[in-house]
Amino acid sequence: MEPSESPQSGMTLAELLVAMTISTIIVIAAYAIFRTHHVIAMKQEETTLMQQELLAATAQIAEELRMCGYSPTGSSDFGFAHRPGAGMPDYGRVTNGNGIYCTMDGQGDGTIDESGGGSSADHIGFRLNVRDNGAPRTPADNVLRKFDTGAVKWQPFCTNIGELSFIYRDREGGIIADPENCTRDIRMVELRVTAVPSSDREYLGVANRTMTTTVWCRNLQEHPR
Repeated sequence: MEPSESPQSGMTLAELLVAMTISTIIVIAAYAIFRTHHVIAMKQEETTLMQQELLAATAQIAEELRMCGYSPTGSSDFGFAHRPGAGMPDYGRVTNGNGIYCTMDGQGDGTIDESGGGSSADHIGFRLNVRDNGAPRTPADNVLRKFDTGAVKWQPFCTNIGELSFIYRDREGGIIADPENCTRDIRMVELRVTAVPSSDREYLGVANRTMTTTVWCRNLQEHPR
């Protein structure tokens, strides 16, 4: 009598196809979950970076503007000015709706120093999308720059800033429609800064962030018109 053959176990073609289909669905679902969490993490990271840049820009500009016109001797020679020419001697130091510039006696020597050690302490200037010489930069690079008296006149200060705007008011609170020609009347500045996503993450759809604040220029209170 021949010994009985042991039963053979295995998967039919149909079972194999079902298993492959289920495995594919699991892999696709796992990738979708990973992708979703990855996008969320990138959005959170970009939002945090934007908020940090926005807060740094707004706080620094406001802090420095409060010192406009400061002079330990009480001199009225310091304050807002409008010098829009690109290159020497103006370097695009403007006081208008998109840029701001003023002076203070940071070195306490009674003069507005344009060069030498510590001379940058006499100048307060901020502009967006500007070249080193003060000319507008096109296309925009969304870099906020601060005026400096060194070799590079406009130093990068904050990135991913899409809007920088100013509204000027006089001592009665009225809006100054022509700040370029009325710099001596400025007593208050309303500042608006908007942070935007970096160019390589615009596809994430992160919303812009905007911050506004009002600065009372206390060191100009007693200056004559």
